[in-house]
Amino acid sequence: MKKKIFINLIIIAVFFIINISLADDASMNEKVYSLKDVIDFALKNNPGIISGQKDIEIENYSVRSAEAERMPRIDFTGGYTKYEYKTPVTPIVFTSGPINPVVDNDIYNAGVTLKIPLYRGGRLSKGIEAARVKKLISENNFNINRNELIYNLTGIYYKIIQMEKLFEASETSVKQLEAHKNNVELYLKSGTVPKIDLLKTEVELLHAKENRLIVKNNLESAYEILKTFMGVTDMNKTVLIEKKIPEINEKYSSKEESIDKAFSLRPDYKSMINRKIVAKDRIQIAEGKRLPDFFLSGQYIKSAGDNLVFKENWIAALTLSMPILDWGITGSEIKKERSENEKINEDERAMRLNIIREVKNAYRDISTAKERIDVTEKAIESANEALKIELLKFDTGSGTSTDVLDAQAALLRAETDYYQALYDRMVADALLKKVIGENNE
Repeated sequence: MKKKIFINLIIIAVFFIINISLADDASMNEKVYSLKDVIDFALKNNPGIISGQKDIEIENYSVRSAEAERMPRIDFTGGYTKYEYKTPVTPIVFTSGPINPVVDNDIYNAGVTLKIPLYRGGRLSKGIEAARVKKLISENNFNINRNELIYNLTGIYYKIIQMEKLFEASETSVKQLEAHKNNVELYLKSGTVPKIDLLKTEVELLHAKENRLIVKNNLESAYEILKTFMGVTDMNKTVLIEKKIPEINEKYSSKEESIDKAFSLRPDYKSMINRKIVAKDRIQIAEGKRLPDFFLSGQYIKSAGDNLVFKENWIAALTLSMPILDWGITGSEIKKERSENEKINEDERAMRLNIIREVKNAYRDISTAKERIDVTEKAIESANEALKIELLKFDTGSGTSTDVLDAQAALLRAETDYYQALYDRMVADALLKKVIGENNE
């Protein structure tokens, strides 16, 4: 009896634990994401962001490699050489006594070498500087992708809110048409309206249902796009967002202040400035190839013949390498780097003009969207009032079913225009942040 009670308690405990686990999973799937939650999730899971972080890591190793170029290098050397004629195992040393070098056909040697670069025409320091700037360019490219991702996430997030509102409007339109159809059927039975009114109503109802289906499909597609940008690997996972319309910023800096801010914050413009620095460094690196190279080198080596009796030897040398004639290779490289520098200067000028244009366009889009919101809000009020009047006229017999259908279509169109204007207003605000570079602050 006690054993049976014990087994039942274990089963109850396991069942309780499983229920808790399922509840936790359900709560995770049912989490409602704010825009900030969506962005935070994407910055941790989006493949492009992770790849960009790896690019920065790669460039960091490039900096270490460039810095190591000016450090002393020590290598182990060893080998075996077979000669046809007997060869001295070590260099012949001339002394006051008899010369009796050790010779053999088989020579074995082992040792270490040291090489220290003393001067290479400034190429070492400029190479390090260029590698560091390339790392900055990689970081700026990462911020470009980050800025673009945040803008895309914001746009699709607001698009989902718009589609949710349009779906609600479509649902309301379908319900209104269904109610109107019921009224038309009643009036048709009483003989106060012709059958054509019922047919027109049925056509409009089917059209409204089709429109609702299209909006629903577009909404589902928008959610799939959002999950892709977020980096959600489980495409069966349900992502829910807050459906409330966010507060819209109404305070902005002047265009001139925003343009100046864009030049200091935009990662693509920072990357362009760094490209100019790299281009100048590359010119100096190319010019440095005309200057001499100085190396301090040394070697400690032991050699032996078949008897494996090793004898030591060492070498120390200061080496000078001076380019005399390279048939224009260095000169062509210098001209190439100078032309590249001039091209980058023009690219930078074009980017400045483009940034000014983008900021002005963003302000223009905000202003236009605000005006459209005011107009469409009034249109919705008028359309609602017109629908009420047409319904009342139809119920009293002084109006037609066609007038009611037209009024309902006008209301749906006004609501669609309003939500589109609202979406454009929110996206314009996000675009302004993007073109200024505020997403990377």
